Amino acid sequence: MSPSSISSPPRELSRRSKASSLDFAGRANALREEVDRTIRGEGGAFTLRAQLRRNAETDPVEDASVAWPEADNPYLPVATLTIPAQPGWTAERARVVDDETSFRPWHGIAAHRPLGNIMRARRAAYPMSAKLRTRLNGCPLNEPKAMPELD
Repeated sequence: MSPSSISSPPRELSRRSKASSLDFAGRANALREEVDRTIRGEGGAFTLRAQLRRNAETDPVEDASVAWPEADNPYLPVATLTIPAQPGWTAERARVVDDETSFRPWHGIAAHRPLGNIMRARRAAYPMSAKLRTRLNGCPLNEPKAMPELD
């Protein structure tokens, strides 16, 4: 990717989407295939953005049905993940990631714990889901200590 796309991924994505479009006809995994092709060939950059809660009256944490006004709470870039060109998706990688790893938003420091009713409900649901996956897959699920070996 060009240096400008790394500093400004949304602009690069917009430019690419105008320059070409994906043909999904007969391709159930078209998006996966195209992302894989791009990551293998040139890598990529993704900007993570977050809304900061600025007003407790208009930005409730406990009511997920209320959208926080973007005019008052713009999405701010918090990090850019830059991925060098590398092997992308394979069935074996998907099996390792899907069947042998788990994700929980509560793996972090106390200051970064998720907020709100929805997240508290998810906190109870995640371990139950992991336990069911373990039983159905016949594969023990361990909390990752490091990235799994994928190649």
